[in-house]
Amino acid sequence: MIKINIQNTCKNKKNIPNKNIIKKWIKKILQKNIKKSIITIRIVKKKEIKKLNYIYRKKNKTTNILSFLIIDNKKNNNSLLVGDLIICNSVLKKESKQYNIKILERWSHIIVHGILHLIGYQHNNLLNKKKMEYLEIKKMISLGFKNPYLYFKK
Repeated sequence: MIKINIQNTCKNKKNIPNKNIIKKWIKKILQKNIKKSIITIRIVKKKEIKKLNYIYRKKNKTTNILSFLIIDNKKNNNSLLVGDLIICNSVLKKESKQYNIKILERWSHIIVHGILHLIGYQHNNLLNKKKMEYLEIKKMISLGFKNPYLYFKK
């Protein structure tokens, strides 16, 4: 069972994928590894994500996504994952234009990236970064998209 809660604080809902699409992506990302999950996705403006980024990461700048793991019972074999993804819609739009990526593809990649963080992957050193990028590429291709890192290396 995957439960998705979406909170949208942005007035402009254009280019934001609907809940069913996001749920489909998350199911495919988690596959059978996680039996139950409750994920809240909060779509915010730059001001809010910048504030949260400063509070939790001590970085006084906007970012595209923040991931917060709330409950991780995978170690207890309950296979329950509860977490929050905070996503800045305007940053994704900007990145989409900057890298000439369709907005839906950018949304998919950032959801993949965030879910991988929730299940324990990090990019805090070169080895972890390579592992996470490999999984992001694999998951994006399984969702029917291209390797997202082809765009960023241009």
